[in-house]
Amino acid sequence: MIRLRWYLARERQRVIDAADLEATYAAVDPATKPVFEHDGVLVWVSGPDECRVERHRGGRQLRLDESGTNVLPRARGLEFLRTPAANHRWVHALDWHRGAGDYLDRDRVDAVMERGIDLEPWSSAESPVGLRHLSYLMWFHGGAMANGVHWPLDTCTDEQIAAFSTAAAYFGLDRFTDLLGRLDEEPEDDALSEEYWDLSGAFGEDASLISDAVRCKLVEAPEDWG
Repeated sequence: MIRLRWYLARERQRVIDAADLEATYAAVDPATKPVFEHDGVLVWVSGPDECRVERHRGGRQLRLDESGTNVLPRARGLEFLRTPAANHRWVHALDWHRGAGDYLDRDRVDAVMERGIDLEPWSSAESPVGLRHLSYLMWFHGGAMANGVHWPLDTCTDEQIAAFSTAAAYFGLDRFTDLLGRLDEEPEDDALSEEYWDLSGAFGEDASLISDAVRCKLVEAPEDWG
């Protein structure tokens, strides 16, 4: 039994026959926040060509993690719905999808993100480790959005640039870490910056990939946040 729910209209929910899954999955409008559910696996169609995959198990919320992100090509969501018991890498996360009006977990993440933005990383030595890493990551992100990803090469010390990479690694953002490692190797044109902008806003919102990583880290290491 495969279930389809629309979060913009909480009461709308129906069961889909497996034979109709592919056609229904292809036809849904991402703007309605559709979520397909099968045997504890949830596939959220988050964009015209993208989806996110999550799982409920033992009363806990898990998020798919592949190379530091659970943003997948939309077509791959069908694989997870058809084979929900397959072995994949999952990480613990706050529950994002209880219902259309229940955003307490999202509000908590937003509040932590704001603290990370407001905190100057160079003066955050006494802050909890998670918040300290977040402040470094958001400091890099702010500069990258305004001036391109190469901005630290002219502004920051080697130690500070290393701290950006350490922060990305702490959050499991492998693709961020890889990109930071290429700053010295690739020309200062728009190509690397555009790669970062696309990666960072993978869920359609500014710094959304960082926000999603925070969502997981708050559950994985609550002691790191004070």
